[in-house]
Amino acid sequence: MKVVVFTKTDGYRHDCIPEAVQALERLCRRNNWNMVHTEDSLFFSKSNLKSVDVVVFLQTIGNILANAQKQAIEEFVMDGGGLVTIHTGTATENEWPWFSEAIGAKFIGHPPVQSGKLIIEDRSHPGTAFFPDSVWIIEDEWYSFDRNPRQEVHVLISIDESSYDVDDNRWFEGVNQRMGDHPLVWYKVVGKGTVFQTALGHTAELYSDSLFIKHLEGALIWSAGVK
Repeated sequence: MKVVVFTKTDGYRHDCIPEAVQALERLCRRNNWNMVHTEDSLFFSKSNLKSVDVVVFLQTIGNILANAQKQAIEEFVMDGGGLVTIHTGTATENEWPWFSEAIGAKFIGHPPVQSGKLIIEDRSHPGTAFFPDSVWIIEDEWYSFDRNPRQEVHVLISIDESSYDVDDNRWFEGVNQRMGDHPLVWYKVVGKGTVFQTALGHTAELYSDSLFIKHLEGALIWSAGVK
């Protein structure tokens, strides 16, 4: 299996990127997967993607691709490739209609990092099957979105808004971060391919958390075609 991990940012850059890349490198070595890490948008061409199974957008932010690279990624997914976005997929390329539709929602804000109660809604998927029960309490940065994607995606994990201060919008004044039904992890079939979106993964500590690493491992395996 060949995995391409892309960490380019335009704007805010997460401090945990080095730890996140190292965690994925360890994961790939353990599974004998070939991983390429790049921040060069020019990597994304039809010829380069021909041998790739999964593209991972890891902590990407903003507008980071030119039209030719967008076309290459769109064709890659539509033809059967897997795209996994970790934490910030909903904050990436929000002006690219195909990508926003493929991801399922756009980021609008978040409160400070705090503990929250996650609800594992589907424990049959490789990205969630290992959880011992349907509740997972961790500390992370909880994203809110411009819409609830549930009708267009398959939700795997949501968050109980009563378990954290969802209304603390100190950095996003005027934004209503309360969603009620609040999915955080989901997947979507796009053309012949798949998009797996997890909003988890802001803190560096999560990249040494065994359950979170299994979450990412399952996402990669499934996105590569083991469905």
